This record gives sequence, C-alpha cells and structure tokens, in this order.
Amino acid sequence: MNMGRIKAETFALSLLIVLSVHARAIAERTIQAEDLYDKMRGMWLGQLIGNAAGRETEGKYSSTPNPNNSVPWVIKPEWDADDDTDIEYLALHILETNGFDCNSHQIAAQWRSHITTSGIYIANRQAWYLMGDGRLPPNTGSQTYNQHWYSIDSQITTETLGAVSPGLAQTAIDLTAKFAHITNTGFPVHAAQFYAAMYANAFFEPNVVTLVTQALTAIPTTSRTHQVVTDVLNWYLEDANDGIFNWRPTRYKLHDKYQGLNSYGRYYNWIESTVNTGATVLAILYGQGDFKDTVQIGVLAGWDCDCNPATAGGLIGIIEGFGNLPSDLTDPAVCGDLYKNLYRPYLPDPQQYLPQYDTITGIASRLTILAQRNILDNGGYVTGTGPAATYHIPDDNMIIPEPEKPDPNGPLGLVADALAAGITVTPTAAVQRYNPHKDRENLYSIIDGITDNSYNGHRPYYTYLSDKNARPERHWYQLDFSQPVKFDQVTFYEGDVVWQRINDYYKSGSAKGGFFNDLTVEILRDGRFIQPANLQMDPALDRFKMYQTITFNFAPTVGRAIRIIGTPGGTQAFTTILELQIQGDIDPGLYVTSVRIADGQDQRSNVNKIQVQFSRDVSVTKNDVQLTGTTNGTIDMNRVEFDYDNAAPLLTLFFQSPLPDDAYCLNLDCLAITDANGLTLLDDDHNPDDGSYTIEFHSLFGDADGSATVSLPDLALLALHWFDVPADTGLDANEDNTLNFSDLAAVLQNWLVSL
Repeated sequence: MNMGRIKAETFALSLLIVLSVHARAIAERTIQAEDLYDKMRGMWLGQLIGNAAGRETEGKYSSTPNPNNSVPWVIKPEWDADDDTDIEYLALHILETNGFDCNSHQIAAQWRSHITTSGIYIANRQAWYLMGDGRLPPNTGSQTYNQHWYSIDSQITTETLGAVSPGLAQTAIDLTAKFAHITNTGFPVHAAQFYAAMYANAFFEPNVVTLVTQALTAIPTTSRTHQVVTDVLNWYLEDANDGIFNWRPTRYKLHDKYQGLNSYGRYYNWIESTVNTGATVLAILYGQGDFKDTVQIGVLAGWDCDCNPATAGGLIGIIEGFGNLPSDLTDPAVCGDLYKNLYRPYLPDPQQYLPQYDTITGIASRLTILAQRNILDNGGYVTGTGPAATYHIPDDNMIIPEPEKPDPNGPLGLVADALAAGITVTPTAAVQRYNPHKDRENLYSIIDGITDNSYNGHRPYYTYLSDKNARPERHWYQLDFSQPVKFDQVTFYEGDVVWQRINDYYKSGSAKGGFFNDLTVEILRDGRFIQPANLQMDPALDRFKMYQTITFNFAPTVGRAIRIIGTPGGTQAFTTILELQIQGDIDPGLYVTSVRIADGQDQRSNVNKIQVQFSRDVSVTKNDVQLTGTTNGTIDMNRVEFDYDNAAPLLTLFFQSPLPDDAYCLNLDCLAITDANGLTLLDDDHNPDDGSYTIEFHSLFGDADGSATVSLPDLALLALHWFDVPADTGLDANEDNTLNFSDLAAVLQNWLVSL
C-alpha cells in the first residue's frame, strides 16, 4: 500500500472540502477527523479479533451453546484475511474505483477479477459462479438462482458499508442493499441492513440497547429478521428486570423458537441468517458495550461463531475507537498492524497475485477517505484541516426500509371463493403429510395464500421419502372440492432445490431433489382424470431455476378435483411446492356432469343405452343430439328412443338393438341445449371451440374390460362366469341370461380385434 498516495489524497480531498463549503444543515452532528479514523481502525481490528476468537469452534455448537465460560484470545502479529473481512476489502476497492453509485456490471466485473474459488463459500460462491454465467446482481442473490439465498453471507460482508456512512443510517441501508443483493434476498438482506444501520449510528450513539432499537426501524416489520431481533431484545429486557443478566437462558429461547420444537422446521443449518442474527444481537446486548464480554458471548453462543463476534466486535470497535479497546489485546508487542490478503488476487497491487499485504492503519485511512466523500455527497461539510478537521453530518432521522410484504390472511383465488361458499377444499398429494407444526410436512400450506417466503422464512412443502422403494414414480399435488366447480387456470409456485454439496457449481453438482422433470395438469371429471383442452404452460420448467411461478391456462373445464402431475427430479426423486393457486368459478353453470355408456360399466361389449347427466334442467330435443360411427356413419335418431327426465335431470338414449362394433362420437349441440335462464351448455370437452360437447366411446362385442381389444382378460371374465349369469360383462350374445358356448363363439369371432 502506497501510504504517501493515501496522505496526498487525504490532503487534496480536505482542501477541496474547505473550498467547497456551502449549504449548512440546520441540524447536524459532528466528528473530528482523528476520531473518525480511530473508530475506523477500531472497527477493522475489532472484526479481526472477533473472527480469530471464534474460528476454532465455528459451526460446532448449534443445539446447545459452548459450555465453556471463556475462549482463548487469538491475537496475531500478522492478521490473515477471512470471509468476514476480505469481501469487505473488495467492497472497499469497488467504492474507491467505481464510486458509491457503482452499478451491477461494475460490481460483477470486480468480483470476477478479484475473486477465485479459494476462500469463498455458500451464497458468495454461487453468486460468483452465476456471474461467470452472465448473471448480474441482484439476480445472483435471488431465490431463483442462488440456492443459498437464506444464508449469512450478505450480513457478514457489508458491515463496513455502515462504517463509511457515519451518522448516515439511510445511506448505509441503501448502500448495503446494493451489495447485499449480490448474494442474498429477503430477510438476510434485512439483517445486513440492520447491521449497517447500527454501524452508522454507533459513531454517535454508545448505548447498545438504543443502537439495536434504532436499527430495527431500518428493516420491514414483516421480515423474519425483524422478528428475531425483536424477540432477543424483549428477552433481554425481561432479563434486565431482575438485575441479574444471564445470556444462556436467552440463547436457549433463541434456539427453541428458531431451530428447535417451536421453529416450524424453518431452520436450515448453522450458516443461515436468522439464528446468527439473533446470536449477534444477543452478544451485543449482553456484552453491554464491553468489547471482551461482547466478543466472548458471540463466540460462546455458537452457530457461525467466528462471523457473529466479528460483527459484534466491529460495532464495539466503532463505539470505543482503537484507542479505547483493551490494551492487552491491542498491545503492539502481540497485536500486529499487518493484514495479509490470502484470497483476493491483484489487491491492493494490481500487478501482483497472492498473497499480498496491507496494513490495518492503511485500511482505516482509506475507509476514512470514503466516509469523507459520503458525508459530502449527502449534504455534509467540513471545517478545519488535517487531523483536527471537523465533519458536519446532517442529522436526518428519516428511515425508509424496504417495502413490507405482509402475509395474506388465507387462500386466494378459487379456493378462497369455495371456502367462503361453504365448499370444502382438501389438498392431497402423492406423498401427503398434515403436520401443522412443520412447514415441510404441512400439506395445507399449499393453500394458505403465501406465494413469497423471502420475508417470512416459511419452508415449502416437500415429498421427500427416506425409503427409496416407497417413492412413487409420478408426483402430484391435488385440490379436491366437495362439489363440482369450473377451472380455467392453475398457478404452481415452485419451492426450493436441495443440493448434494452446497459449494459445488450449481450446473455440475447433482441435486437431491425439489423439482419436476416434466409437468402437466389433470382434472377429475366423471370419475377419471382428463387433461383440459388448450393447455398452455408458461414459462417452461427450468432445471436451474428455483421458486419458479408457472401458470397453466386452459379451456374452462368442470370437475371435482384438479392436480399438477409429473416426474420428480433429483437423486432422491422428490418435489417441493410453496402454493397451488386455482382460478375459475364456484358456479360452473350448465354442464354435463357425467356420461354412462352401457349402464356405466367398463365393458363396451353390448352398448344399448347411453345416459347423459346435466347439472340442471335443460331444454333438449333429438335434433340437438347426433351420433356418428367411424365406419357406420351417422346413426338415424329415429331408431333411437329418446327420454329426458327433467327431475333428474337425465337424458337417456335407448337403442333398438346393441350398437354395431365401431368407434363413436356422441355430439351435443351446446348452443341449442339451454337451461330455463337461457344459459347454454358449457363446451368443456377436448375441443371447446367447435360448439359441440363430444363424448367419444366404442362398441366391440367381447370387449368386457373396455380396452378396445378383445383379448385374454375378456376371455378370463367369460370363464369366471361360465354357465352362470352374465352379470355386467356384456358377453351374453344370445341374451339367454347364461354365459355358455354360444357366447364363447361370438366372442371368438372378434378375437384380437382392436378399435
């Protein structure tokens, strides 16, 4: 690092500030340049000390905290970089090079230039992979592309953005959002903004309870981050009532609600955002402003216990400044000023690879310069020069967090309409569980109206089975209605993908499951599932996208159930779903409720009667009905006995003799068949645009099982009833009410004949 260049830049910038003083703020806060620098130095070293103290036990304590009362301090003459500071080190370079208004293209270019696969993990690593595939922030941190969007990454790599925004909480929030969305979205971004707001406010506010309370206003109240911070704060305040502080019971409360029995299964793992945010806030509050106590509690609380004390230690480093940190930890005899960059090539020297060296004091100077620029950009000004210069910062307490995303009060669309009308709706699936205490196993969650879990942290339902022999080949999610309704659209809100190895390149690593390889829609109609007509899917399934919103549009179709069905993907063959939303009408109007061929039996061997059930009384005549055979042509309706029972309402066609062997189409004229109000018959068959409701069937003597082929199963049925009554087989050719050799001869005439 060229210290001469830094000092020259500092002098030039200070001179520019003096020459450009204008527009004094009415309300302002002030800080001297030497104090600003001292706090920057304290922040960076505070992070390093906290990180080093917890590195040995990182990830080792989750269910319970570390049982020790203290941990050894690891103070180094040469501080090696870790992901708690070296991503921030890159952010420092980006701000210096591209400015505070840097864009996604510039950020991605810097990441690809100064990051390799070494020393980078989880969401950071996947964001880097995505940039290599041409993705830009915020897509690189979105639920769609980054499978670790829920993780801790953004909140441990952006605290410095709060430090370069002294007294400028809103600026810190906005700047942090830009960098946090590189790797995350939703509540982890809010955690990063919460930390940044605390860092920004810590330059002027030493009380940690006040800092936590103020920073809460920086995040949406509907965020899981707001919930966990509020809980820890309230538990701490309750603990304060007896005057005896003990952080361990509060830590157990944090575990129970966000990892244990009361967590609804929303805990991912020890690198997730929520529990670590809670642990960091716990350390800050119970540390009560003492650096050592704060860092020690942050380490002992567990989970990601090098990152959490690094964040907490950096905050206390701002409050106290380097000069007031514990002297035994900062003694130059043991605590060095050297910062070793192990993983970020070409920094700070663009001509050298790795490793490279910088100094903590040099980093603090650079951070101070950036803070000066930020103060000026936000309407502040400076008086005086050099270390005694005073920075005047506008005292603007207006905080605007990201927009709220309140959860819906219940189901949406057709499900909501049906429930309001007293119609029961029941979700079923290929693998079904109804555990209300665990999101992954609560099938009713697919109709709770929640289509976005980025704020609330709800987990999608999944069909995972540990027994691979019990896994069905086809997976489906279905909604059953207690009475027929009309469907015309299905929207599938996909869930997450579960990966084998979390640090693998997402396109080469195999997934355990969570997605469909193919998908379609089926509607339960007249006792069987059919695919609705004009079915269109948008967008197509994408193996490398998560949380897709896929909409199926189709011709209006009446039924009692609707489902999406397809082949599960992944090595463990399971799928995930957040919501299944249906559109349609609870009043299906005038429609054909069922069709019974040959008394409704499977057999098509002896078709002498067809019955059509309507949903309401209709006006129908012989002229509204046409029956056509593929070979025999149009059947003369004068040979058909036509009966309509308006009470049923049921149309019955009796044939003078069984229909000849053939494939048939029975067509009902939808425009001619009407109810008392003139409502026409719904054309919801396979061709809804031709104005005719078509029933396709066949008649083939000997086809007792309805397979359209006379084969062994039909002969077996004949043998089963041999010299007995024909029951509903349709194989009684001579109508003598006994199956015998005459009937066998008739069946054999059509042996292996197919339609």
